Amino acid sequence: MLLHTSTTDGTARHGSPLWLHADWIAVLIEGILLAIGVAFIYGAGVEVGGDLANKWYRQLAWIGLGGGIYVVAATVDYHFWGRHSWLLYLGGVALLLIVLLFGRTLNNTKGWLLVPGIGFLQPVELAKPLTLVFLSWLGTRPALRHSSLGEWLPAIVLTLVMLLPVGLICLQPDLGTAMVFIPVTLALIFLTGLRWRWFFLGFGILILITPLLYVSLKPYQQDRVKVFIGPPATQLLHLTAPMLSKQTEAHARESLAKFLEPREGEGKSDDWNAVQSLLAVGSGGFSGKGYLKGTQHVLGYLPRTIAPTDFIFSVIAEETGFIGAATLLALLTGLMLCFCRTALLARDRLGTFIAIGVAVIFTTHIVINISMTIQAAPIVGLPLPFISYGGSFMLGTMLLAGLVQSVELHRRRAHLSFASDPGESDEQEEKLNT
Repeated sequence: MLLHTSTTDGTARHGSPLWLHADWIAVLIEGILLAIGVAFIYGAGVEVGGDLANKWYRQLAWIGLGGGIYVVAATVDYHFWGRHSWLLYLGGVALLLIVLLFGRTLNNTKGWLLVPGIGFLQPVELAKPLTLVFLSWLGTRPALRHSSLGEWLPAIVLTLVMLLPVGLICLQPDLGTAMVFIPVTLALIFLTGLRWRWFFLGFGILILITPLLYVSLKPYQQDRVKVFIGPPATQLLHLTAPMLSKQTEAHARESLAKFLEPREGEGKSDDWNAVQSLLAVGSGGFSGKGYLKGTQHVLGYLPRTIAPTDFIFSVIAEETGFIGAATLLALLTGLMLCFCRTALLARDRLGTFIAIGVAVIFTTHIVINISMTIQAAPIVGLPLPFISYGGSFMLGTMLLAGLVQSVELHRRRAHLSFASDPGESDEQEEKLNT
């Protein structure tokens, strides 16, 4: 049967506006998350004063600009972005090269460009959606899927495409953001048909080479790993001590102490942010201290400069407690489910790849950001989507969300005829993308 069609003027061929077919549940959740972010950025600033009190104004401005990007990305058929994705990808790579040559260094990372009249922008936040679209387009190419190499050619091609921007990001170095590219690439490779056993093999190899990866980290990055590993490793050793011989226990304690000891000429690894963030989350209790009544960031225990950005969840948990934190997690989970629903209902593989890719990127940010505020992951500087303060991150977030909305808005177009099979033939899909 033929499905609903749309025209280039943004209206459906049957006369209904294109935006009537939007995923309004996702739009509502996104709006609520943005409002929560502004409210707590305002709270974190107004309680402290100074320049921090104006951050919520700037966040509103970035949301307004991001909203325009969201509308454009959603209204334009995602196949247009797919057809031109190689240009978008090269543009993203070019930005990463430019920032390495002419960028500014902030927080040990040379990843910022000073744009007159706007301020500092972080090109990596735009490289994420641009790379995702190109990876999605490549993953749906019949020539790759039906090659003589079978399931391996798409995996090899997608991995090589991912490694170029990741390598440039690691040179900044911004390993936290670089990590985001890995799970989304693996997810898209899985969608191309690579079997589970190869993922398990790759995971095993990754575990084996982890010590080599640790040695290659910069000193401050190694300190973050030590801060994360130290407390649980010490506790685990304490719990297993009764089951170990005296000699084994002594050797284990000596090895752990040697690993955690500071470098020559330096003090103990700085775990201040991690500890204060955990105290902020725990002190909120069940119902929280109340809006604008948080103390950890106001008194400066949780550094005021990072409270509205990477540690905004700590502020929310302290002031709203378990109830507020759980509500926020429910909203974020609901949005990810909306994205997955869009992926399932997409009219072709490209739409599925884009929607799943965005869901994986956001989920990676959410899991790592919240985990690092409760010492369940190393502090790697990944913000919370729609919530954390940041101009570049807001623009990238809205672009990603707009791409998913484009898949939803255009899934009813009747360029293809659907029979009993919910998928399409390769010939139909290739015709649609060209």
